[in-house]
Amino acid sequence: MDKNRCMVCAKEGAFEGGICDLCKAIIRGEALEGQHQIKKDADKSLHKEGTEIERKRGG
Repeated sequence: MDKNRCMVCAKEGAFEGGICDLCKAIIRGEALEGQHQIKKDADKSLHKEGTEIERKRGG
């Protein structure tokens, strides 16, 4: 594998896909946080309208 530079942080290293593992983890974390906020806002909006929200029970 050739030494490349990360497209996000520009660190040099041997990794696949053009992005280092640390940057991948940060990007995934931000995406999950965004998903959580969107769901929270949607639930809040539905609650204001008086719509019952069914929750999935994890098991």
